[in-house]
Amino acid sequence: MKDNKIKNIMKQVIIFNDIYEEVFHTNLQKSKHDAVSKLEFRLLHTVYRHERLTVSELSELLDISLPNCSRYVKNAIQMGYLNKNIDTLDKRIYYITMSDQGSEIVEATLSKFSTDISKQLDLLDATDLDKLNKSFSNLNNTLSETLLNNKN
Repeated sequence: MKDNKIKNIMKQVIIFNDIYEEVFHTNLQKSKHDAVSKLEFRLLHTVYRHERLTVSELSELLDISLPNCSRYVKNAIQMGYLNKNIDTLDKRIYYITMSDQGSEIVEATLSKFSTDISKQLDLLDATDLDKLNKSFSNLNNTLSETLLNNKN
């Protein structure tokens, strides 16, 4: 019985992720930053959320090979979306951070996404909004208390 519940939860998470990705990708295509691909946006958004990452860390988070990640990072630096900062203690290590231009792309895209989703949520009644809010709150609490604390 417990296995069935876990399978159903995973199915719901995958469905939610697919819907989120589709809506987000549609918004990315509509945004004024058409030059940024979906993967490039994921790269920018990941650096934006973490503030400072090595290319290896970024490669792991994005689940892409280190050579491919390095190429995307190099292109993003050349486009002015990211900055490369050498570690002050170990000159062999460098960190990737957001540039002002990269931050503007991420923030504008997230803002448009939030506006579009808010318009859709505005169609729901108060009871459904409360249910949805409680569901996300429960999900976030459960994930932060269990999955995120059990990282090894």
